Amino acid sequence: MIQFTADAPIRTGRLFGFLTKTLSRARTAAIPYKIGDAVVGDDPFNGRREGIVEIRNGTSVGLRSGGRVYFYDHRQLRRPE
Repeated sequence: MIQFTADAPIRTGRLFGFLTKTLSRARTAAIPYKIGDAVVGDDPFNGRREGIVEIRNGTSVGLRSGGRVYFYDHRQLRRPE
């Protein structure tokens, strides 16, 4: 692993940028829902809501229901039966 210190030069270049982008994608979870999918979110704090996926940001998903957007972790969502 590369150690960065304050006096270390910042590496720029296409290969380093490609590796950085690839590693950041590998660390983030893949959300199986697309924008516009109908899902049901169940959370003890937000309650159970049915709605449409409006926003995908990291591991959270914005669910539009009743004119408002509620944010859920993607693991708390499921497809309606």
